[in-house]
Amino acid sequence: MQGGESSGGSPDVDNALATEIDYRSSVGALTFLLYDICISMDDEVNLVWPKPWTRTKFLYLFIRYVPLVVQISILPIGSRELTPAIHFTPHDCFIWQVYQGVATVLIFSAVDYVLILRVYALYHNNRTIRRIVLVAFGLELCGMCVGLGLSLPGIQFDAICVVTSISEALLIYAGSALIFQTFLFTLTVFKFVKAVREGWGNTPLVALVMRDGTWAFFTLFAVISSNLSGLKNSSFANVLYPWLLSSFSFAGYHVLLNLDRLSDAPLGTSQSTTTESPYQFTTRIITDREQANSERELADSHELTSFSGPSGSGTST
Repeated sequence: MQGGESSGGSPDVDNALATEIDYRSSVGALTFLLYDICISMDDEVNLVWPKPWTRTKFLYLFIRYVPLVVQISILPIGSRELTPAIHFTPHDCFIWQVYQGVATVLIFSAVDYVLILRVYALYHNNRTIRRIVLVAFGLELCGMCVGLGLSLPGIQFDAICVVTSISEALLIYAGSALIFQTFLFTLTVFKFVKAVREGWGNTPLVALVMRDGTWAFFTLFAVISSNLSGLKNSSFANVLYPWLLSSFSFAGYHVLLNLDRLSDAPLGTSQSTTTESPYQFTTRIITDREQANSERELADSHELTSFSGPSGSGTST
């Protein structure tokens, strides 16, 4: 097919090599994710399980386990030992690609929402920031859905459902995610720089959000960008897709686990070292909504929230 002709060798040899690399990449990504889930299970049991069902807990479990299930479910696809016995038709292969594309959008959206909540925490639920971020999030989702819809018809497969060619419309899909990730990281850096200048940059919440935001941004940016290499070498169009799922899952649930560790620490106040700064940060992070409705938010005490400032400064940016 088209992918085999791109490397200048025998199409059959090229496709066989691409299939083998794709499958090993899938096994490697699945092994990495499963291993990390196992070694972090103690944290999950201690920090997540005892807490009531809330939005954050649901997001954590979704981000942690749905990518794992998706990878396990697609592992037999593209295997030269297993797939021929199932007798997939081209339409069946197309349905599998739709399944993977929709699953990726859902996983991206869940992780992005976690990153959005971190930005809300830094900006103390400032209404203007919330509206801007929500609009940007909506545009990202629209871009990904449009890109997915335009790229799916252009995907080509071989006899065992291995992707041999992808559409350049995938740039819309990936570009939407990259732009939104960059936007959130820019907001995080801006707030961190302001925090350092005002003397509260070393507080637990700000330091944690900046640290996790930095490694998560560069990890996800690198993985998404690397997946675009399939546009130039169609034979390996699908080789990094499993790592995309593993990376987003890893980043998403580790960000939440780290925030749970912070909120689970003994209650106390870490005050700015600058006497001019009136802000105080607590290891239990609270929100305006919790303050307005303490009874309802008691069950959500571990949710992503923000710092508490002096009266009248809650919406400061």
